[in-house]
Amino acid sequence: MSQLLSVFWLLKSFKLKEKEPTSRAITLMAFVIYISFSAILLLLIVAIAFYLIGRKIGRREGMSQLHYGPPLAGMPAPAPPQKATPEMTMAATFAKRLIGSRSSQILGTVNSTSTATTRAFCSSTTPITATLFPGDGIGPEIAESVKKVFTTAGVPIDWEEHFVGTEIDPRTQSFLTWESLESVRRNKVGLKGPMATPIGKGHRSLNLTLRKELNLYANVRPCYSLPGYKTRYDDVNLITIRENTEGEYSGLEHQVVRGVVESLKIITRQASLRVAEYAFHYAKTHGRERVSAIHKANIMQKTDGLFLKCCREVAEKYPEITYEEVVIDNCCMMLVKNPALFDVLVMPNLYGDIISDLCAGLVGGLGLTPSCNIGEDGVALAEAVHELGKPNSIATEWSDDVASPEAERTSRTDPQSNHQHHSRGKIQNRGSWRKFDHHGLHKGNLFMSSSNYDGILLGMGNPLLDISAVVDEDFLTKYDVKLNNAILAEEKHLPMYDEMSSKFNVEYIAGGATQNSIKVAQWMLQIPGATSYMGSIGKDKYGEAMKKDATAAGVNVHYYEDESAPTGTCGVCVVGGERSLIANLSAANCYKVEHLKKPENWALVEKAKFYYIAGFFLTVSPESIQLVSEHAAANNKVFTMNLSAPFICEFFKDAQEKFLPYMDFVFGNETEARTFSKVHGWETEDVEQIAIKISQLPKATGTYKRTTVITQGADPVVVAEDGKVTKYPVIPLSKEKLVDTNGAGDAFVGGFMSQLVKGKSIEECVKAGCYASNVVIQRSGCTYPEKPDFN
Repeated sequence: MSQLLSVFWLLKSFKLKEKEPTSRAITLMAFVIYISFSAILLLLIVAIAFYLIGRKIGRREGMSQLHYGPPLAGMPAPAPPQKATPEMTMAATFAKRLIGSRSSQILGTVNSTSTATTRAFCSSTTPITATLFPGDGIGPEIAESVKKVFTTAGVPIDWEEHFVGTEIDPRTQSFLTWESLESVRRNKVGLKGPMATPIGKGHRSLNLTLRKELNLYANVRPCYSLPGYKTRYDDVNLITIRENTEGEYSGLEHQVVRGVVESLKIITRQASLRVAEYAFHYAKTHGRERVSAIHKANIMQKTDGLFLKCCREVAEKYPEITYEEVVIDNCCMMLVKNPALFDVLVMPNLYGDIISDLCAGLVGGLGLTPSCNIGEDGVALAEAVHELGKPNSIATEWSDDVASPEAERTSRTDPQSNHQHHSRGKIQNRGSWRKFDHHGLHKGNLFMSSSNYDGILLGMGNPLLDISAVVDEDFLTKYDVKLNNAILAEEKHLPMYDEMSSKFNVEYIAGGATQNSIKVAQWMLQIPGATSYMGSIGKDKYGEAMKKDATAAGVNVHYYEDESAPTGTCGVCVVGGERSLIANLSAANCYKVEHLKKPENWALVEKAKFYYIAGFFLTVSPESIQLVSEHAAANNKVFTMNLSAPFICEFFKDAQEKFLPYMDFVFGNETEARTFSKVHGWETEDVEQIAIKISQLPKATGTYKRTTVITQGADPVVVAEDGKVTKYPVIPLSKEKLVDTNGAGDAFVGGFMSQLVKGKSIEECVKAGCYASNVVIQRSGCTYPEKPDFN
């Protein structure tokens, strides 16, 4: 304005009308040049101002190419990589394995230090230094829980703890100190608990400070349905990838006039290309098929339009990945209607904040969702995610030890690591993710108490009174009984029970395969009422003895009492520590599905979270098995069965195949497994291969992958899951200590199930099974001391 006024003043002072035409032309030309120069100067000043603002927004400390793949188009080639130091190699590998999810890890590949990193991590004793921000509210509590988990899992980590300050650090303009940020930069990997920033108090967000100062450009949050935790959906399996450094969260706000404020949304090509490249690279390396770019370009045509343009540019380099663009409001509707429509979602900052929380709600809440912030130069910061206001409210509303560390723990355990450092973490993570709903659901989060185990495990089977005796081989030959076998009694076997009682020193023990396992599980748990059992007995003295024995063991029994048949019996013939079972079901063969449907009995089904049924029950009430298995599948509960005996695999093949799709765990021994293979025409007797094939048979629900557990006597236990076999050694026992293998298999299942319901790892479950079996085979029948000595 001042320039224009000066021009008019000069025009007037020169009195152009009084001058010659030539002089007037020269004067006007001079003024035009003067005005043009002034305009150019003004534009230059504006350009410099915007340039300085842009530098402040897009500052990239130590900018280099992404740590995977080729450099982006238009970006300078990176400087030659520095020689990897031990700290760099350790941190890079640990960062790569930072996030735990059911099917993949968060980080893709790493830079040129990865080879050295892999070698550096072959040792299971080398400690890892990681920065830990316990946070505030419930943060310190769950941080302590996570530290205990890593200690228990045997993962050597040296935690370098930094707490939020009480005063503003002028170097960071927040409560985070410069030293804490330097710790993350140095260690390259960190874990952050919940951090609350006072709302409307003018303080810089702690989370924003971390993202800006550490240049954490992508937030990656896996959202998937959790085994054992019932929500409206059971098939959620998607990944949200959110640009983390700009957008509406750039922190550029000012007051225009009183009562009017303005906030700038910044979208840059550089940041958009970077997060898009990460999303597509992630999808490719983790077997994902679709990337959805979430936007509002129909309204914000420039900013979101630029973001989409960058996504399209990157998509052209990944033709094998399906690319689509979805408007954010439509995306929210589609997620709520059918989350299975999405795979990998990539989006700007604000949209990602909203969508990732929405997805967390689909699977049970933010407290159960892992998250990791990915930065350049190998920096990765995992975090526990909690609802705004929840961390402190939970801490004050509930007593200690009620907050769930799941989100923080799973942000730190990676189920895919092949290194010894994290093989233990892998095992622990699988077991815990599989089963945690049984701990109980209360306000805000999950926690664990004894009352939550009430009726958690339900068994159904054929209750039999075991008539056990050490016999000779002539007795077995007389009744055509093979050693180490289990059969149903035929007409020719009926006299043997009286002959055993009169000829040998017999012992009467309440048993039956499933009931034995349930009793052992109850013994291992030492929590009254944790287990329940249903089956059919006769209304006689043996039936009463059975009820008394099971109740004394702590099992909540709901027998169907049949008046037309006596209580079933099972001849247990022991020769040289080996045993054969000849079951005369009698009343056990009379179980009616109507008994199961009674309200007081069906309540046991609804209360339970785990079910175990031996294969013998296929001969009695397949209708009952169908009701229970379908209920388990519909409610994300765990259904387990046992192959039980070769004759079950041979003569009840169709019934067994009908319920196999519902089985989350299949138990058996090597003889049963080989018979199963033969019946199905697999032409292999390799127990490991058979176990894998069984685990890979079709399933009725995708909530759990099937696990096959095959015992082999004194040989290692074979466990097959995810197409892989793991073998676990049994507890050695000298032959002179071996008394009776009658209950070995039943005891193993009981011990295994006792830890499975507690959310323990497969390794711990097998260990408990081996312990219980070892105790039982040193005694007569499926019996045990008063209390277990299992740690």
